[in-house]
Amino acid sequence: MWDISVTGHLSAGQDSLAAATREISEEVSVSLGYTVEVRDFRFMFSFRREERVNENHYDRQFYDFFILRKNGLNKEDITFQESEVQDIKFVNISELNKMREQNLIVERNEVYDELSNYLFRL
Repeated sequence: MWDISVTGHLSAGQDSLAAATREISEEVSVSLGYTVEVRDFRFMFSFRREERVNENHYDRQFYDFFILRKNGLNKEDITFQESEVQDIKFVNISELNKMREQNLIVERNEVYDELSNYLFRL
């Protein structure tokens, strides 16, 4: 299944913006003659999820979402770490919604709704 962008976990003492920068550098490389830096990201929103895994364990996830906006970025400009990423794909909002309807993307409905709202405001 497809999933959104780059994900990862914080290292000890790291904030989410620094982790986003580290993860994108680890998982995908943008070949436009520069390094991805913290200043290139814009905060979008935070999302929290709690799930009871079993009687004694709760999985608590905290998601902070950032967007990396670069003009003229094409799939050919991006290389990715094959142990982390199988393929990449750019989609517009309509395509994303079709993928959701066809269950081709990991279910994160709250996240996709927020992402759609954010992009429509740009």
